[in-house]
Amino acid sequence: MPRVIELVNVPPAITWEILEPLALALLTSAAVAVLLAGVLVLAGRSGEGRRTLFATGIASAMTGMGALALSLGNPFHLYMFMISPAFSSWTTIGTFLLPVFLGMSLLALYLDAGDDGMARPVAGLAILFALGVLVYASREIGYLKGRVMWTSAMLPFGFALAGLSGGAGLAALLGGLRRQAAPGWLLLAMSGASLACAGAGFLLTPPEGYVLAAPGVWNALSLIGVVGAVLGLIALKARGLASLAGLVGYGAGLGFFVRLIFLGQAVPRKSFTAVDAGAAAHLVSAQSLLSIAGSLVFLVGLGLVLKSLFSNVATARKEHSHG
Repeated sequence: MPRVIELVNVPPAITWEILEPLALALLTSAAVAVLLAGVLVLAGRSGEGRRTLFATGIASAMTGMGALALSLGNPFHLYMFMISPAFSSWTTIGTFLLPVFLGMSLLALYLDAGDDGMARPVAGLAILFALGVLVYASREIGYLKGRVMWTSAMLPFGFALAGLSGGAGLAALLGGLRRQAAPGWLLLAMSGASLACAGAGFLLTPPEGYVLAAPGVWNALSLIGVVGAVLGLIALKARGLASLAGLVGYGAGLGFFVRLIFLGQAVPRKSFTAVDAGAAAHLVSAQSLLSIAGSLVFLVGLGLVLKSLFSNVATARKEHSHG
């Protein structure tokens, strides 16, 4: 029997590259980070912590939109979608929802840095747009009814948990690089979400074809979530590990989307096709690993610049008001 079997009269699965799960991980992380920051603004809690979350969300949104643009093959296509908004599909809705969400998040960060009276209402709007991004991200693939694992009623909750693991993890990473201790509640939230992402390996059973094509990938991605959860709990006492825990927490969220896209795009079958084998091989290719590493470096660099800039703005405004 041949090692690779092509099925007759069955449409081939879509071949999604690493940019698609990467974009979903970054956009959901951005939405959750801004949502948490907005809640802290409304509650009047921890100025530096919420600015870290805002900076994380903005940097993650910009990086995710870049990955989304590149995944279209021609970034100009995304610009064309933005200037001609339509409600024909969740994809077209997202192309103008994402820039509005980004702009509202930037405005919320700017107003928050100055303790402006408009900070709370704008933060409330940012929360609404963050929820919209989460809905958009979960529905963009949910309309493909023929795909395994993409039609579950639990899918939006999975997106939110993966976004929480990634958003909280990136915020902990960003804060750690600036030598700011991550709040205990943020590390706990990341640990719980990372563990849930690991549990997705048991709830989202992979098609047997993918188990044959890449037998160790599914369990390896689950292991990232377990490690992230353990490191997050250790970092509650050993705060120097917060950056490492945050990095692994982000990896746990990304791992959820990798499983969902790469391992969930097949029709039910016990054999695996060349498309399955190619998708599994692409996951560990140099191109994919470079895309993940490059996007993370860009995100962290941008987040650090934003955090430093608006922290200085907040300090200058406070000095001016006291002067």
